[in-house]
Parts: sequence; structure tokens; C-alpha cells
Amino acid sequence: MSSGPTELLDVCVVGLGAIGALYSYALEKSGGARVTAVCRSRLTHVFIEEDGLDIDSEGFGTHTGWKPYRVVRTVEEAADRDYSYIICAAKSVPEVITTPTLLSPLIARLAQSPPAKATGFVLLQNGIGIEDDLLAALAKVDAPSVVISGCCWVDTTAIEGGRRIVQSGNRERLVLGYHSAPLDSINAKVDEQAGKQSLKDLCGLFRAAGGNVEAAADIDVARWRKVLWNVSFSTLCTLTRAAVGETLAVESSRTALKDLMHEVLSVARAFLPPSSSVQELLSDQVVEDIVKDENPNSKFRPSMLVDLDYGRPMEVEAIVGGVLRRAKAKNVLTPKLDLIYAGLSVIQRQLINKP
Repeated sequence: MSSGPTELLDVCVVGLGAIGALYSYALEKSGGARVTAVCRSRLTHVFIEEDGLDIDSEGFGTHTGWKPYRVVRTVEEAADRDYSYIICAAKSVPEVITTPTLLSPLIARLAQSPPAKATGFVLLQNGIGIEDDLLAALAKVDAPSVVISGCCWVDTTAIEGGRRIVQSGNRERLVLGYHSAPLDSINAKVDEQAGKQSLKDLCGLFRAAGGNVEAAADIDVARWRKVLWNVSFSTLCTLTRAAVGETLAVESSRTALKDLMHEVLSVARAFLPPSSSVQELLSDQVVEDIVKDENPNSKFRPSMLVDLDYGRPMEVEAIVGGVLRRAKAKNVLTPKLDLIYAGLSVIQRQLINKP
């Protein structure tokens, strides 16, 4: 005898760029969720309303004219119901808007009508310390919540003005893990098992869609591992306006990439408590492995460079500033990274202040 259809989980995804669209599609493909997508881009919103998005993914398959369950233009519009998960896939650019400010209507609803079950806030963003201000904001809310980080290892791009999402290669990998809440917050009382269950359920949704997802034992270590690539390749490609392969073609550039990663490793080891995960994922050998694994002929342009190409503010504070703040806290010198940060900050100021 059939038990009837499974109730779909309501998921809000804020940011429908390449990453947001790809994983929104995956959530609905899983058969266990329905997505309310906050699409702030007027053009992409028009595409979805008229014909939907075309998904071309080696991991999740292809779909012509995909539309999420619901699409809205603002976070305020989305804050008309409770969600099991609120996923922020918009890039972290606190120089323009912080994550708590961006999500404030959803956080306000949580405060006004606390649900019985913990709400999962999921950050599919690059950077170090990007969870800090959200954890602090949620600590003031008398409602149960869990903050989950996601490290996206995937080559995905929005083309044709955002109408088509292309994910190439078989390297799609999503590493997820939850952050502990401040000890003085209501969420410090949330049972650890609830956090593990929220993480397990989310991983299950992505796996059901065919995703390569991993629950990290220590998400902080996983974030430092991911930022090694971002701090080196993303920043150098952006400052030189060059694709990944071009930065590997020059010996001095390859040396600079490695030097930047070694500075990040010094900060990570000073900041993180010693563990087997640190020894395994943040060893000196990792630097050689990262450079070796990259395609020397790669034409890939990191998202930071793509943002510069289009005149959009970049993830300077999230990726580089976050590392430097940890370095300062532990008195770790980072001369090469300081120079990279200075150069990017000049460009960032121009982008933010342009007419």
C-alpha cells in the first residue's frame, strides 16, 4: 500500500547566477525540494519568466527551459513563508552588502515566527570567515538555526546573458559542513544532532540529484583548502587579466602562485587547532598538487576575473581580506598577499565608485 507522496521541503535560494542556478536545479531534480529563487538580475528574471533556463551539466544532466517552483525579484518577496533551508549563493561582497543585511527579511521572519525545527542557512560562497557576521546576527534571534558552509569545486558558467548554465568536466564536488554557534546564543543550545541531521538531509538531496557531495568533518579546514586556489589563481588571473593556463606558462608566475599559497598555509596553521585534517589537507605538498593538477592549457577565467570583465565588484574582502584578518590576529607576516590585496583594493574601489 502506497504511503503517498513525500512532502517537499521549501528551500529559498538567494542568487541565481551560475552556482545558484545549478544547485537550485539539482535540488528540484532530487524530487525532495521545491525552490523559491530570488533572482535580482532583471534580465535573468525575464529569461526564467518567459522561457526558463537551459541547464547543460555533465553532473546533473541537461534540461531545456527549466523553471524553479517560484521566482521572485527581492528577498522581501521571498519572506512570506518558512523554509527548511535558506541558501545564499550570491557572492560575498561585504563592501557592498553584508550577508545578514541581504538576508534580513528572512531573518526577521524567523525572529517573529520561530519554527519548531532549526532552519539551515547555507553559504555557497568563497572566502574565509564569511560565516562570522551571519552567526553573530543569528545569535540575537530567539529561534533555532544552523549555519552550513559549502565549498563548490565546479567549473560552471552562465552564458548567453544568463539564459544558459553550462557545467563542464566531471570535477563537480560540493563539500558541506556546519559551523558551531557562539556559546552565548540560543543556537548554542541547538542539539548537535540537529545540526548533523540538517547537514545529512541536505547532502541527501544533492546526492539524489546525482551530485558529488561530501559532508566535511571540519568545514573550517575545507574552507582553507578551497581558498588556497582562490587566493592564488583567482587573484593573479584578475590582476593580469589572464586565464589560468596563461599564469602557468610563465615560471615567475608559477612561483608567485606557490608563494601565495604557502603564505595562506602559514596563516591557516596558526589559526586552526592542530588536527589530522589540518595535517592532511593543509600540508606543503598540497601546493605542489594544486599546481600539478591544473591544466596548463586551461582557458578558464576565474569568477573574480569575470566580475572584473563585466565591471562588477569582486570578492576581495571575502577571499583575501578574510585571510589577512586571521593573519593579523595571529601576527603572521604575509608580504606577497598584502601586495595582492592592495592592488585588488584599488580596482575594487574603482568598481564600487564608478558612475
